Amino acid sequence: MDRIPIDKLKPKKRYDSLLAPGRIGSMQLRNRIVMTAMGSNLCNPDGTLNERIKAYYEARARGGAAMVIMGSVSISWPIGSANACQVAISDDRYIEGLADLARRIHGHGARIALQLQHAGVTAMNDVADGRPLLVPSVPKEGQSDIGPTLTEEEAGAMARPFMQPNSKLHYREATEEDLAWVCTQFADAVERAKKAGIDAVEIHAAHGYLISNFLSPSTNRRSDRYGGSLENRARLMVEVVQAVRARVGRDYPVWLRLDGVEFLKPEGITSPDAVAAARLAERAGVDAINVSAYADPDQGIGFTEAHATHIPGQFVPYAAAIRAAVNIPVITAGRIEPEVADRLIRTHRIDFVCMGRKLLADPELPRKLQEGRVAEIRPCIYCYTCISQIFVNAPVRCAVNAATSFETEVVLTPVERPRRVLVVGGGPAGMEVARVAALRGHRVTLCEKGGALGGSVRLSAISYPPNGRLVRYFENVLATLPVEIRLQTQVDEGFVRTHAPDVVVVATGARWQSLAIPGVDLPHVLDGESLRAMLGAGDGPLPKGVPVGLRAMLRLASRLGITRSPELLTQASRCWMPLGREVLIYGGGLVGIELAEFLSARGRKVTVLEEGALFAPQMRLLRRWRALHDCRARGVNLIANVREPRIESDQVSYLTPGGQRRAIAAQSVILAAGAAENTAFADALRAGGTDVRTVGDCAAIGYIEAAIRGGNALARSL
Repeated sequence: MDRIPIDKLKPKKRYDSLLAPGRIGSMQLRNRIVMTAMGSNLCNPDGTLNERIKAYYEARARGGAAMVIMGSVSISWPIGSANACQVAISDDRYIEGLADLARRIHGHGARIALQLQHAGVTAMNDVADGRPLLVPSVPKEGQSDIGPTLTEEEAGAMARPFMQPNSKLHYREATEEDLAWVCTQFADAVERAKKAGIDAVEIHAAHGYLISNFLSPSTNRRSDRYGGSLENRARLMVEVVQAVRARVGRDYPVWLRLDGVEFLKPEGITSPDAVAAARLAERAGVDAINVSAYADPDQGIGFTEAHATHIPGQFVPYAAAIRAAVNIPVITAGRIEPEVADRLIRTHRIDFVCMGRKLLADPELPRKLQEGRVAEIRPCIYCYTCISQIFVNAPVRCAVNAATSFETEVVLTPVERPRRVLVVGGGPAGMEVARVAALRGHRVTLCEKGGALGGSVRLSAISYPPNGRLVRYFENVLATLPVEIRLQTQVDEGFVRTHAPDVVVVATGARWQSLAIPGVDLPHVLDGESLRAMLGAGDGPLPKGVPVGLRAMLRLASRLGITRSPELLTQASRCWMPLGREVLIYGGGLVGIELAEFLSARGRKVTVLEEGALFAPQMRLLRRWRALHDCRARGVNLIANVREPRIESDQVSYLTPGGQRRAIAAQSVILAAGAAENTAFADALRAGGTDVRTVGDCAAIGYIEAAIRGGNALARSL
């Protein structure tokens, strides 16, 4: 498949193929959009369903998805279960809760399937309880690169299963009796699902769980009839399907999730392996194949290379290969935009598309496509907040959608007495306040001192294009609401007195405080505000020392509208940037690492100096692993634990932990540290008796997720 950059996609007016009805076995579906099975950690600790998880899935059904797949569901809980809070179906007592959820999903015209799983080597509840992990072969010892990237809090959360009173890490190579028991557990689970009114089941044979461990030659080194040849390695998969069919018959929809390939594993599953396994599964009686991928779990980048891919359409070639080899529907996921999904279905590369992160960001995506409201779809920015939560045994949530997993709490109720709300600052926090307050019925004015909405996110969109889609979403949605937007408007105390709002929400963003570093005032040193001005993403004055020719060029770009578009700025930056070839970034947090990614991809020799021991702790885990890997792959020099930096005209020096002073050549220096809260304006208004609220980075540095979550909560409190 052609790789289509996310910022190059052009929305369509019609999605006839994507929105066409489809069929899997005996099951009719209203369109081709399926919610991917994802761990949520939302159920009760005993595997039963609560209102929180029911509302979470119901929101996606209400939003127009043809089917939601609940995942993963443990067939033998607590044995073989992966997460602390994992839905279970190992006993008849679970049927009632599942039946209630099925009724609610059906009430919105959608279908529900369960993804059934035995976690095998990743069954952390077995580790916590001291049970042996069931595996085809005892795993080889690997060397993980994950540990050094973790904060103390993250490391503690990930180690929790290993720190329980009965914890023990040991393995049991599965006997034939064990495998017969596994087949029975799957069959029992499917029978319970059918009794509960669940429409279908997906047998999880991917992602390093038990069945995929047997399928993969990298983890299956057996010499009996369950190891060796592909047919032998697939024997457990086939026997599970056969046991299920013997229990529930041929008419009940059953399919597999398979790895189309295993990345970063020289002895892993290949595409021909996956095609052969799919054929065997079809022969055994499955109704469809859902194609994903896996990778070496000891490498942090493996997760964004594989099932939580950062590459648009990563699995499509592997799904298409299977689609050409079988006579049943093929489903796939993996950062596929609606425009691409429509084309893939129309050209018979796939039959259904799974969407996971997109439906967390906007559960109403399918309905908005149907209603022609494409511009109002809240985009996923692929920050990995959702999936990283699962890694630290916490409930799923979304950076751009405050309601995800809080559907019972984040409810927008109409106000009885509308208030005049003045929002100062057009960044993500301010835009979310304006959006939610207007939806509730308040009269909202949004003032932004710059010439465009977005705040600091407009700058970040140059280095990380998905953020630009978030800004466009807010611009589009606010245009449909009764929100008065005033750009290039500086709000001061006099403005507030003149307009006399009932409440003022200050969302002016962070201030950049001067760092006590010798040489910080040299002309080649840029902070956040001056960098925005240099790159054309801000409206402040250019820093001193900018040549006359460059000033003229930037003014021309502004008049042509280039500086108003993060996409155009991103493209222009590939050809020219007002920075030297050797760039030193001081501050290795989220901002510094994203800048390092961006600049190194544009041919700059980049060094990042960080006072602390960790880089980008503000990034969510999976995004951090990918960003740090990409930086190192492009030659970025990452130096931690630095002290006493000094900036000179052509270099920056620092002290190592051992007290040695070292120097790095630098033609440009960017200060990516020093952001601080900015409450001075709010404090002044409050002292004058104004009802003032603060939100976003002006109140506390928290980046996009905290800005949107805080803005949503504040607007609901008005």
